[in-house]
Order: sequence, then structure tokens, then C-alpha cells
Amino acid sequence: MRHGLLALLATFACTPDTTGPVSAAAPAGALAAARVVPPVTTHPRPRDAAESAAWEAPLRCDRAIRCGEIGASERERCLRVTRRKSVLHGTERALKAGRYRFDPALAADCLKFLAEAPCHVAYEVIPDGCLSDAGLYPAVPPGGACEHKDECIEGTCTGTIGCPGVCRAHTSEVGGRCDRDTPCSEHLFCGGETCRPRGDLGAACSGIGGTGEGCRPGLLCQYPPDGGPHEPRLARPGTCQPPRGLGQSCRRTVLDHDDCAVEYFCDFGLAVPVCRVRLPAGAACPSVDACADGLRCDGLWLADRSTVSDIGHMVRRDEVRAVVRPGVCRPVADQGSACEFTADGTRCPADMLCSEDGVCVARRDTGSACESDDDCGDTLFCDPTSGTCRPELDLGEPCSPVATDDDACMFQTCDPCLFGTCDPSTRRCVPDCRPDD
Repeated sequence: MRHGLLALLATFACTPDTTGPVSAAAPAGALAAARVVPPVTTHPRPRDAAESAAWEAPLRCDRAIRCGEIGASERERCLRVTRRKSVLHGTERALKAGRYRFDPALAADCLKFLAEAPCHVAYEVIPDGCLSDAGLYPAVPPGGACEHKDECIEGTCTGTIGCPGVCRAHTSEVGGRCDRDTPCSEHLFCGGETCRPRGDLGAACSGIGGTGEGCRPGLLCQYPPDGGPHEPRLARPGTCQPPRGLGQSCRRTVLDHDDCAVEYFCDFGLAVPVCRVRLPAGAACPSVDACADGLRCDGLWLADRSTVSDIGHMVRRDEVRAVVRPGVCRPVADQGSACEFTADGTRCPADMLCSEDGVCVARRDTGSACESDDDCGDTLFCDPTSGTCRPELDLGEPCSPVATDDDACMFQTCDPCLFGTCDPSTRRCVPDCRPDD
């Protein structure tokens, strides 16, 4: 299924409940305030958004380490990045402007979740707001000014960061019109620019293999067998069914996911794949997602994707790659640890690469040499002029325009401003609001 592996540093949120107690908005800059982090076993209610953010950052980073997203050596950088993202993505400005409100109870639930939840979780069980800054919920009613959809009590925002729009309410009627700026309410989905009801158990559904868009939460659109047991389910009429359980047959869906319940993985190393419990340390693993929390499938080799002719071009088939050599579930490594460069699975944390020299390497920090944005860590970009990693800048911050040719800009960022552009006259980041924004 579309596994809900928590987006630890994500900048988008679920739509929160708006019935909880509310405190006044904290001043801009307060989210980065440093305060003592209480023991995670107590899960107290933070007093305000600043205290919540100070407690939240270590929990997110420790969870990222525990789940193999980053290495333990990256913890301090993770703390900086987490706090910086609240600035870059406009959260602090929106809080000061009253477009968010803070709920201490909501924040406490999220902090508890970050401290205790397993690494693989379904989106339905993630407390409201836990995919972004804990305890913030939207405060802008339909028709009010906004810059991000998470600021809207319902519906979506027609604006973008730095370019105000308005909150546009959901379409709640079956048969109502829907598009990018007019979404359907939660019990409906948008199909062919028309809001349609989500199917209950056994209801007919269609779409790209395995997605649950046309089904109520917790169900997937399951399709009839198509091809061999290792082939993905393709777009065809199906029925809304629960995810596959332990020991049940399973298939690929989309984006390299499968249709097992989130706590299991689909073992494609078997002649007939079935859902299995994730594997312990030392076990042979047939895929990169087969190991239990805190482990990685080290040394896994998969066959190359086959190619087929398509009007004179060679294209990759979207099939499951055969296991050439299973890996072994081992604890997540860290920067400098040995790894196998040619393997499809290594012990390196998810955000690190295995270098040609056979060691895990982290993405580079400010001032380090780079060739593309991918070489640099979060909230950094590769400056094509200096060939070094530089910080992405927020609206209003001083900037230096990057002078380079168009070819270089095809492969990396040529503007230091994350949102907007660097104004050469004021040398500050300003919004770049276009007619579509």
C-alpha cells in the first residue's frame, strides 16, 4: 500500500481538529527559541508554540536516526535544519499573522507520537498536525487571505508562499465541480473534475494500480490478477478492499509500494509473494523495506530492469526486479562506515550515499564543494558560481544574485531564495508572484 513512513521533516500537515484549547500566537522568531527538553516519558503540554518547537525538534531528529533516515552524526545538523524550515516555509510569519493557532493538547499528542510510534505507520493513525510543526492548526476561514493550504480551516489556498491567495472551501456535494483550487471534501474524491463518493468495502473503483483515492480511508482499490505474480496491478476496474494481511498474497502497486498492511512487507523473493513481518537482525532480506525498525538490508543485489522497444525507443518495464543476491538485515550505519558501492541496498542511512570508495557519505554542509543541489544537505543549494553549498534564503533576507549561464541552471538552483527571487536592485529575496500564483 502507500506506506505511511512518517515524513520526518515534512512541511505539509494533515487537516487538524479545530476544537481544542487555543493560546495566543507566539511572536516571530520564537519557534527557534532554545528550551530544556523534558523527558519523553512525561509528554507534558507545551505552554506555547515556541516551547513546542523546542521540544519537537530533538524528537523528530532522534526519530529520524532511530528509523534510519539520517545518521547519528547528523543530529546537530538535523536540529538546525528543522528549526530553519519553520522560517523558510513561512510558518513563523503565518503564526504571527494569525493564520495558525496553537493547541497545547494537539502538540502533546504529536510529541508523544514522535517519541513512541514505530517507523512504519499508516497516515490514518498519525495525529493531526504531526507532519508539520506540532500543535499548529489552521485559522483562516473560506475567503480569508492565505499563503499555504495548511492555513485554511477547510479546502485549499489559491496562493503560495509570499504570494497571498484566498482559502477556497471544499466542494461537499456529490457531482460538484472540482479542480486544483477547488478540492472535494474528505468523504469525496475528484474524478474527471467531478466530486464522487469514496467507495465502501466491496465498492467498484478504478485508477492507477493500488491507489485508494476512490475508496474510503483504510481501503485500497484492489484489481484482478494481471500477468504473473510479480507483475504490478495495472489500471482496470477493481473493488475497495482492506490491505493484505499476514500470509496473504500481495503485488506491486505504484511508486514501488505494495498492497500489504503497513506493518508488513511483500516478499517478492518468493515464487508467489506474500505479506510477511519485517525481518530481525541477521535475517536474509529480499528488498530494501524488508527489515525491522532500525535495520537496513545490507548487500542486496537486484537484477537490472529489463527494457522493451517502444516506437524505436528503449524503455524500462515497471516490474519487480529479481533478487540476484539477498542482503542481510543489519543496524543502520553512519558516516564513514563501510558499504558496498555496487549494491542496491546498504547499511547507509537513507539520506546518505555509498561512495565509490565504499564508505557512507553525508550530503555536504555550508561551504563544501559541490556539483549539483543533490550534493548539498537540506536547506542548502549548490551555488554554480562558487561551486559550494550555500544556505537557501527566506523572503526579505539579504541575497547576492547568482550570475551564470542557462545551461547550469537546468541542473541546479541558480537563485539563493527558496521562494521568490533575488532582486538585483535591493539585493533581498522578494516574492515572485505570477498570474498563476
